[in-house]
Amino acid sequence: MSPSSLPATRVYREYPSTQDPSLRLFANFITPPEPRPILVSMHGWHGEAKHGCHPDNVVTVADSGWFLIEPDMRGRGDSTGHPDCNGWELQDVVDAVTFALREYAGHIATPDSIYLTGGSGGGGNVLGLLGKFPDRFCTAVCEACISDYGLWHEHDSAGEFRDEMEGKSWVGGSPATRPEAYASRGGFTTVGNLLTPLAMTHGELDSRCPVEQARRYLDLAERLGTRHRIEYFELLGVAATGGHFGGITPEQEARRQALIQRQLAPPRQPVILPRRGRMTVAGYLKTRAFEVIFDSIDSIGTVTYDLDHGTFAISARTATSAVLRVRQTDSAWRETRVKPGQPDQNVTPRNGNVIS
Repeated sequence: MSPSSLPATRVYREYPSTQDPSLRLFANFITPPEPRPILVSMHGWHGEAKHGCHPDNVVTVADSGWFLIEPDMRGRGDSTGHPDCNGWELQDVVDAVTFALREYAGHIATPDSIYLTGGSGGGGNVLGLLGKFPDRFCTAVCEACISDYGLWHEHDSAGEFRDEMEGKSWVGGSPATRPEAYASRGGFTTVGNLLTPLAMTHGELDSRCPVEQARRYLDLAERLGTRHRIEYFELLGVAATGGHFGGITPEQEARRQALIQRQLAPPRQPVILPRRGRMTVAGYLKTRAFEVIFDSIDSIGTVTYDLDHGTFAISARTATSAVLRVRQTDSAWRETRVKPGQPDQNVTPRNGNVIS
């Protein structure tokens, strides 16, 4: 039997958290018989990887074609901690990738090109990841997304998701009482950071994840100059009943799957961060070259950076301090604690602590 015809090996195992070492995080690591690119597949809002992702999250891919990672973010499956609605739980996803690159190096092709998929609640995670880690993923697929959790809360008349968002461990309060906290969670806030090519689909009549979540994201992307990175297919007449893809026609399904397969077709080159620019920080922003971490996951601000000159101007609405980490030529990080100031107040982190 040739290696390519052998089945993939699925292991649900623990991996460490870089954000909170006390957490025990778990994911499915699905190892192909031959080296393949990493594909991260996100579970839905009420889903978990341990017992299988919700079947309508995203088009099914063959295990043998990928090194698959299905993370159980904090508070799901066997992972400890509490969900925080696109806050630090997104770091759990990147930590799973880092763990796989170290522990399964011989099974992974093109380690710098990480693929990402998710739908429904997992689609909201995809948009959040692309905004908070703008040069980490080489391509992504997002279906039936949530881009604005405040708007989602407002339109959740059945209370299926609202009560959880109002819980202290998720977001806490309502969009009326904590507007910045809700905004910091949504990909809508960070759409201007988008560098990753993205394919999106959404059912026109979806009541649980309304189509305006996708339309508003696309409209803002158009205004901010990132719309050209998105290919969108709206499924007309779909999702009135029967889930996110209820009532889809054979022609729509064929086009949907063709879009996804085209988006995920390797090889894809890694995303390159511009040498200078301005990005939104929603709680935190992590690139391969620098990181900005506010003192609260609920805070929103901006960083204007110039990597050639080594300058960073950090501003924030409510954050009173931030950690700035800049990668050095020897790959170590230099860390400096700064006070967010005016947008034209530059920080040059020459005297911070060096961390590995």
